[in-house]
Amino acid sequence: MNSLRLWYRSDEVRMWLLCLPPGGGGAHQFRSWSDRLPPALGVAAVELPGHGARSAEPPLTDLDALCAQLTADVLPLLGRPVVLYGHSMGAVIAHDLAQVLRAERGWRPAALVAAAGDPPDRPLPAALDTVSDADLTGLLRAWGGATAELLDDPRYLAETLPLVRADLALVAGRTPRDLPPLDCPVHVYLGARDTTVDADPAVAGWAGRTTGGHTVRTFPGGHFFPQQSQDELLTALVEDADAAVGGRLLAAEGVAHG
Repeated sequence: MNSLRLWYRSDEVRMWLLCLPPGGGGAHQFRSWSDRLPPALGVAAVELPGHGARSAEPPLTDLDALCAQLTADVLPLLGRPVVLYGHSMGAVIAHDLAQVLRAERGWRPAALVAAAGDPPDRPLPAALDTVSDADLTGLLRAWGGATAELLDDPRYLAETLPLVRADLALVAGRTPRDLPPLDCPVHVYLGARDTTVDADPAVAGWAGRTTGGHTVRTFPGGHFFPQQSQDELLTALVEDADAAVGGRLLAAEGVAHG
């Protein structure tokens, strides 16, 4: 099954925002974004195997295999500029996907947005995907993406913990490679109250993964700050996407925000 879910308000999409979800997350969390973005900016979200509409498929724990699958799925988007947006785990996937597409297709993203995520050279500890259910639940509480009520529900945990564990294995098992940095702008988005990402090393690490310059934005909220600061986040995404194409995105719209 194709990994992409596409949402857009106009047949005149001039640019794609390709969204890669955090661990345990699905494409659905980006569904509402297209209603808030300029019509020229379409949303393409990745649905990982085992998640959402692909829940019948076994989750992947091999990042190279995932990037190979995504490379084939995203090819129809590459005729237009693409901004890669990855949240937490998704930021590492976005980086590695960009590396594969550059090596195989000579392609570069217009920009990469790394939200609430450590860079690829600061991977998760290899044992994190094998911690106990209690410790993994504690990690979910620290991330703050689910309510305390959900995290106290055995049925929710029975569905969620295996997915999160598989997603952690996907990143924890990543094969380190000495790859040249990307040449696109990298925008680092952080939550002001995110206790799971050490901001200074994260920013320095992402800055070292590109020769195209980097910026840093901090938003109200924790690890899942898009839930608390969606307006600010989408405004920033529009600004950074527009800057990536020299202002042509919004110039054609005649608006600052859809």
